[in-house]
Amino acid sequence: MWRKFLLLFYTMIHLKPIQLVYQLWYRLKSKWPIKQNYGNSYDSVAKLQWVDAIFNLQTYIGEKNFRFLNIEHQFKTSIDWNFNLHKKLWTYNLNYFDFLNQETITKADGLFLMEQFIKEYNSLEDGKDPYPTSLRLINWIKFIAKHQINDKQVFEVLREDANRLCKNLEYHLLGNHLLENGFALWFAAHLFKDKKFLQKATSILYKQLKEQVLQDGGHFELSPMYHQLMLYRVLDCTQLAELNPFADARIIYFLRKKASKMSSWLQNMTFKGGQIPLFNDSANNINPNSESIFHYVNALKIKSVDIALSASGYRKLLGKNYQLIADVGSVGPLYQPGHAHADTFNFELYVNQKPIIVDSGTSTYNIGSTRSLERSTAAHNTVTVNNSNSSQVWSGFRVAKRAHITGIVMQDGILTATHNGFKKFGVAHQRSWKYTTNEIIIKDKLIGKKTKGKAFFHLHSSVKQPLMKENKVILESSGVIFDFENESNIEIQEYKLSKGFNKRILAYKIVITFNQNLKTKIKFN
Repeated sequence: MWRKFLLLFYTMIHLKPIQLVYQLWYRLKSKWPIKQNYGNSYDSVAKLQWVDAIFNLQTYIGEKNFRFLNIEHQFKTSIDWNFNLHKKLWTYNLNYFDFLNQETITKADGLFLMEQFIKEYNSLEDGKDPYPTSLRLINWIKFIAKHQINDKQVFEVLREDANRLCKNLEYHLLGNHLLENGFALWFAAHLFKDKKFLQKATSILYKQLKEQVLQDGGHFELSPMYHQLMLYRVLDCTQLAELNPFADARIIYFLRKKASKMSSWLQNMTFKGGQIPLFNDSANNINPNSESIFHYVNALKIKSVDIALSASGYRKLLGKNYQLIADVGSVGPLYQPGHAHADTFNFELYVNQKPIIVDSGTSTYNIGSTRSLERSTAAHNTVTVNNSNSSQVWSGFRVAKRAHITGIVMQDGILTATHNGFKKFGVAHQRSWKYTTNEIIIKDKLIGKKTKGKAFFHLHSSVKQPLMKENKVILESSGVIFDFENESNIEIQEYKLSKGFNKRILAYKIVITFNQNLKTKIKFN
């Protein structure tokens, strides 16, 4: 009980007052629900213009067959929009309606799915939550604008969704959830020419984008995957407003400026070849990829800016044939670290545009051993002390005590930082990366009490089983050699690498036990 209390205490002390107020309010509403009539009346509907710049990934296969999160399900009779056999996130995806904007869907199929949904609208459960409601609003409005659909039932559902969303904005969560609420109301405002929706959307977007987009352009939840999604939304809102004048020119200018900064960050964080590092909660095949987003930026004639990585805590190190992206930032944001991992000083390394050292990734949001493992320090390319996490990740999306960075220095070809995530053991962890043309030297120091540490290097699944020779680990197929100094033990172990949600495959990792200091030379032939 005491341990649970401390976890809750160190989790909640970082929350904003508005989160606490709304957490309480929504809990009271759930226990004593008040029957509300949100209404579905509307004065007029605009004939919106829309051009698809990016198609969503294919998740509707046809014949009531859906594939979300690498799990396929075909409904034999009617579509059950409350279907929860594959857990809540799958149900959410069904209710997002992202498939309305996949390249292969026809107008007839889209209308059929919308009609099926409308028939069951009053019995919806998870589908009426604010987050899926927000995404569905955006997807439906894009679809009806593209196909110039004029259907009273569709408009009534959209209006009720927008009204309900207005009364259930996710102030208890904030972060990307509240931004999605704002993006959705922006779309609803343009469809219904509703100034109330526009005012609320504008207020959310101004305030949240100012806070959530950091000085170097990164989204403050520090997930490259969610950054892609937020930039995609900003671009959609920009295009919608420019094709359908209704909003003030100042907010459109603001959106373009934010898109420019966010595009710069994504350019910095995308490896040559197009892949993003899977830091924090990130997975492949969820969002449009970086290349398609950059094309969208260019299509909207948004000027690129060149901003060095800084506030987001990431740094990119380049050599002749390699790219390394390191995480030297604190857990963030403090009041909403739900997508954070205990991964301080994690890094990914590509050699000749091929992944060598990678984040083990995210394969589930379901609470359990897999979720706990994938958020743990040992699942990342960094160091543990006494098999402990550097930050107290727990449950599905909670963080109690967090590692704090006590210094970052990048000069003369060396990146150095220190964190205090192991202070309960009387130890601070300092890591430095010295990068030259054909070699990277990583030094790990455990400063304070004498203790042992373990360093982890997770190899991509394309890397064949490494060879061990004395204090060296050799990756023959890629011409990479690890040379360790001051190690007390070297092991090659198997681990499960996430290849997307609900999809894990075996790969190899190098585990090094050391006393106080470890020197790792990574050489490239």
